[in-house]
Amino acid sequence: MKLILITIALQSMGVFYTGSYTGQGTPAENPEGKGIGCFEFNLETGEITEKSYTKQRNPSYLVISDDKKYLYAVEETQENLKPKVHAYKIENNGGLRLINSQPINGDYACHLAIIENKLVLASYMSGNILSYPINADGSLNPYSQDIRHEGVGPNKERQEAAHAHMIYPFADNQMFAVDLTLDTAKAYQWQDKEQKWQSNPVLDISIEPGSGARHMVMDNNQEFAYVLGELTGEIFVVDVKKSDSKSIQKISFIPENHDGAIGGAAIRMHPNGKFLYASNRGSETIAIFKIDAQSKQLSLVGHQSTYGKTPRDFNIHPEGKWLVVANQDSNSLVVFEINTNDGTLQKKSTFKVNTPVNICWL
Repeated sequence: MKLILITIALQSMGVFYTGSYTGQGTPAENPEGKGIGCFEFNLETGEITEKSYTKQRNPSYLVISDDKKYLYAVEETQENLKPKVHAYKIENNGGLRLINSQPINGDYACHLAIIENKLVLASYMSGNILSYPINADGSLNPYSQDIRHEGVGPNKERQEAAHAHMIYPFADNQMFAVDLTLDTAKAYQWQDKEQKWQSNPVLDISIEPGSGARHMVMDNNQEFAYVLGELTGEIFVVDVKKSDSKSIQKISFIPENHDGAIGGAAIRMHPNGKFLYASNRGSETIAIFKIDAQSKQLSLVGHQSTYGKTPRDFNIHPEGKWLVVANQDSNSLVVFEINTNDGTLQKKSTFKVNTPVNICWL
């Protein structure tokens, strides 16, 4: 009986990690993060318990391997401060053991993704993409390719040069590199023979100039893409099956009564494929959308306060019951329970974490 109870208790617990801004070279007002945080999450009550911290400079974005054995983290800072990308082994207690690190040849690395046996990283200020081979033991080799975006956009302040912002894997060994200045998710295909990424412009997804393409998600069949425009506060729905890959819908995620700053941040789809969520820094809200089962277009359900300042990221637990928001400038994680019938969010708790900027579920 005791063994059964222990098993049930373990099944009701989850683990997630937070990235944070710790100091020099960050966009945070007052960076006080302690590195990569590891937290236990009660899947029944939504309660958070701190487990441990791994000290690292500005680990703004994290990604975990499919087998749950390894975690990778960027250092988001200027290139002249010699940033690195780090590979960690995830221990049985959730703690992280450093395997190795590699230099980042770029300014302000802000996103990374694992694609087969490669770690691909986007650097915002320098507008480039680095591809690092991953070894069998989880360690990283030096980057094998440096892809440079070029161009300007109509927003003279924010689109003065290329700004690679996200790497989104799709299909078989392919990726989109979302660029805020080019307002394009540029498609790339891995070439086994040459052991390099090759651009595939036929699949590029472009949104309205000046929108500021930041992040994107795709539906479960990878037939529709949802691209978030950071600068205008709009989501563009794109039917990627069509040869021109033009948007079939544009919809705002900013509350009607908000006349302040627009700073679109994260976009996530619910695991059931029925709802889409997008956060805005300024109104400090998450927009909730219902996804039409046939057309895949969006209809607004409502806006939810994040009960904090600067919701740079949020993430949904894979089982779909919980959503956790990282409020960067109010030093808080806020837990919401998701109503899976209508997509609405109900606040459950708040937990203090210094300058959190990313949520990554184990």
